Amino acid sequence: MSGLWQTKTPPVLLPYLVMRRVRSTKPSVIDLARHLPPTGLTRWRAREKAAVVLAVRNGTLRINEAYDRYMLSEEELSRWEVAFDQEGIAGLQAKSLFKPRSELRH
Repeated sequence: MSGLWQTKTPPVLLPYLVMRRVRSTKPSVIDLARHLPPTGLTRWRAREKAAVVLAVRNGTLRINEAYDRYMLSEEELSRWEVAFDQEGIAGLQAKSLFKPRSELRH
C-alpha cells in the first residue's frame, strides 16, 4: 500500500495542503503618488478625495502642494480630513459633506 493511503488526510486534499499560500510578514506598500487624481478636476469622487487626504498624511504630497495643485482651500481639505476620519471614504461623498436643508432651518 502507498504511503498516501496510510495518512489520515484524504488523498484528494493533499495537493491543497502542499500548495497553500504563505503570507508575507512585511506590510504591502502602496504607491500613493500613482493614485493621485489629475489636476483640474471640477467634480470630485470620494476615492479621489481620499487619495489626496492619504497622500498629504503620508507625506507623499505636501499640504501646500495639495492646495495649489488641486485649487483647494484650507477649509475644504480640512473638511475632507474630518469626514474621512469619521466615516472613511463614505464620509467623503458629496451628500455627506453638506447638511440637509431641513437641518439648516433649525
